Amino acid sequence: MTFSSSMTFTPDFRRKGRGRAALAALALIALAPPLLAAQENASVALEQGQKALLRGDGVAAEVALRRAFEAGAPQAQVAPLMGEAYLQQDDFANARRWLADGDFAPGQRRHGFHMLARLEMAEGNLDAAAAAFARALEGNPGTAEIWVDLGRLRYRMGQHHQALAAAEEALRRDRKDPRALEFRGQIARDAEGLLAALPWLEKGLKSAPDDLSLLGEYAATLGEAGRAKEMLRITRRMIELDAENPRAFYLQAVLAARAGDYTLARRLLARTQDRFDEVPAAMMLEGALEMRAENWALAVDVLDRLARLQPDNQHAALLLARAMLENGDASEVIARYGAAASRADASPYLLVLVGRAYEVLGDRAAAAPLLDRAAGPVPAAIVPLGLGEAGELALFRWGDDPDRLDGAVPRVRQLLADGNLDEAQAYVTRLGARFAGSVDIEVLAGDVALAQRDAARALALYSKAAQVRRSLSLTARMIAALRMLGREGEGRALLAAFLAQHPQNGDAAAMLGYMAADAGDWNRAEGLLRFARQQHDGGGRDPVLFAILADAAMQRGAKAEALADAGAGFASQRTNYRAVLTLARVLDSAGRKDAAMALLEKARKLPGG
Repeated sequence: MTFSSSMTFTPDFRRKGRGRAALAALALIALAPPLLAAQENASVALEQGQKALLRGDGVAAEVALRRAFEAGAPQAQVAPLMGEAYLQQDDFANARRWLADGDFAPGQRRHGFHMLARLEMAEGNLDAAAAAFARALEGNPGTAEIWVDLGRLRYRMGQHHQALAAAEEALRRDRKDPRALEFRGQIARDAEGLLAALPWLEKGLKSAPDDLSLLGEYAATLGEAGRAKEMLRITRRMIELDAENPRAFYLQAVLAARAGDYTLARRLLARTQDRFDEVPAAMMLEGALEMRAENWALAVDVLDRLARLQPDNQHAALLLARAMLENGDASEVIARYGAAASRADASPYLLVLVGRAYEVLGDRAAAAPLLDRAAGPVPAAIVPLGLGEAGELALFRWGDDPDRLDGAVPRVRQLLADGNLDEAQAYVTRLGARFAGSVDIEVLAGDVALAQRDAARALALYSKAAQVRRSLSLTARMIAALRMLGREGEGRALLAAFLAQHPQNGDAAAMLGYMAADAGDWNRAEGLLRFARQQHDGGGRDPVLFAILADAAMQRGAKAEALADAGAGFASQRTNYRAVLTLARVLDSAGRKDAAMALLEKARKLPGG
């Protein structure tokens, strides 16, 4: 019998193949429950991690996501979520380990690069953050959350107009998103004023009534607007939600200080757990409280840090100079502020402080001209501030790149102070090209235009900057430009609108009061200036303010009030020509001719006499 190979081997091979396939099928059936269970466990753990992230519980999210990873969830899927969990814990090193390589699952790519952008922002790598945002937005319109974060990045990078555009884009993505409404409210507060910000924050709280960040912004804005009872109610709600919320205690400390209860303010500020040690507003409050307690050395320490952090903060500079003088640091006052006092736009109070510092050192010859200038009329022109120590440090620090935004303000001011208008113009033109959309550069360019007497161009630049950030300082610049153009009425209207939006701002009230007095509107001037006196930041030591109040009281025949105001102005600065002349006039009207004549003789010898 003959056997072919096919006939001999094929039947045996088929039987063996069918047996192996059956064994494999049995094995898969046996393994299926554990594999399915593992996948199910990973899915559940991922969902738990995502829920924890939404609650802001980074620790719980980390635990759940680690379980998901160990149960077989791909690293590319877990990485963006794990990075976010570590970001919520401020653990940037571990966040970078999960996010840095950018290896994210297709469905997680946008979120992954968003978290990477947040990480880069947190560590100050702003260019890297911008690149990560660009990758997050590749091929998709983005979420409200991404556009809010991108807007905040742009603001930090000096791209202020682009930040406003990002805020609007965030609201287009989701008009009820709490973060988008909060960010838009913050921009409205900067650009339009406190009252304009409130509706945006209220919309956000309708969507998220227990959102602590929104509640904090709302409470702070209410407080600045003078709505103290509402502010207190909101801060109490914050403490109900989080018994150790530092922002709530800080806001209550501000409220206590405004009410004059400085002991309570100090106690509440201590409950912030040092979380606000580097926040400028809190540093200002702490410095003022230490001065109230006559802890001069402590006041100098905190105000010195604030002045270096914010070299343009004139309130901080004056408080620091006063604290230094009281602490026995007269030579330091001269070293820090002597150059600023020599400028034509130095405030009377700064002149007095530096003059007194020279007196303490026994240098009457140096003190006398400063005190004489303090007694004279206040300069009306808006002149950019001097360079000062902080500016010199900035120029030294960024000397390798003279066009760095950090050094732009002091450099332009130095050029203007030296009269180098052409060089200043060339410099701001170059900066404008490099930092397109920067409000700071627009204001500097406006300062240069104002120094060149081109008021129309200055006003246009200032108005553009005010679309994003309208401070009292910028408003004063706009008023100066309007005055140059002969449009004083518009300047008063502009300042009145600012005060309406910032109803507790004593400086704005005082400035508007002076303008009303110049226009002969004595009733309005008196109301504004009496209000300014009551405010924490408004002109209580200004002899001119008291003199105008006395004039206003005389206009309505209130001679006793006029005498009290004129006497207070004279007591605050006995060498101020306006104060001396006003007191003489009031005494004369009261029939005290001899005293009036003596004061008139004194006035003739004073600057301005």
